[in-house]
Amino acid sequence: MKRLIWIFAACLLSFHATAAPVYQKLVCRDNDPFVFCTQGCKGVDKNWSPVDPISGTWQADPGYCWKASPVRCCKHGWHCGAWTPTAIAAVKQYEEICPAAAKQGNWTDPSRRPESVPYEH
Repeated sequence: MKRLIWIFAACLLSFHATAAPVYQKLVCRDNDPFVFCTQGCKGVDKNWSPVDPISGTWQADPGYCWKASPVRCCKHGWHCGAWTPTAIAAVKQYEEICPAAAKQGNWTDPSRRPESVPYEH
């Protein structure tokens, strides 16, 4: 009986040890996962936009390379801008973190935008 208890305890400990933590400090949007997963980065780091946070899909913004790249690219004869290092790190975080949500939440306050609560970010 003691042996069975020890095997059960070892299984529980090994399961807990292999579970990867989902939390990471986000590189943009002041560590606000709702705004990050629904709007992406802003300013010079807005090189991509979320399409579906739950599936982790995104698209490059107009004028930027279609894939995360620190160098300029050419598509159909047009030169597209290189991504910032923050945008490259952010899109990787988006692909890992946002799909870990059980479901996508909705913003319910019609008087304020989510990126302005509690302050502009």
